[in-house]
Amino acid sequence: MIKFIISIIIIICVVTCLLLFLLFLSFTPSCRIVKDQSRLSGTYVADYEFAKEKLTIKSDGTFIQEVTLKASSKVDIAKGTWTYKPRNGYFRFDHNFMSVLDGAQRLKPDYAQPRDSGVVLKPAERWFFRISLGSHEGVLYKKID
Repeated sequence: MIKFIISIIIIICVVTCLLLFLLFLSFTPSCRIVKDQSRLSGTYVADYEFAKEKLTIKSDGTFIQEVTLKASSKVDIAKGTWTYKPRNGYFRFDHNFMSVLDGAQRLKPDYAQPRDSGVVLKPAERWFFRISLGSHEGVLYKKID
């Protein structure tokens, strides 16, 4: 009977250690980087005080960004191109990406004029089984499909 109890305790300890190790790996930045670019295509949404965004990432290297202002229901659409670097986990939006919020989380008055020059970089991360795109502006796009 004592051997049985000891073996159960050992099994519980081993399983607990494995679960803690997997949890640790999920918080390690290099393990959160999405390595398979094909998993990134899809629709992402971001919802914040002034607006809601829908960002569609297509596998052909193009994107469609829809921004809906909450106060007026006005919708602005931008289309452009993107690339992804799995080495560092960053999306690069090369043309026409709309930056809606400024660094202080306020609505930019000229947000609807997409950036046709310059580059917008956003990290893509995997948290457990969910993919999200984040930014230094505090806008987090969550993948919905």
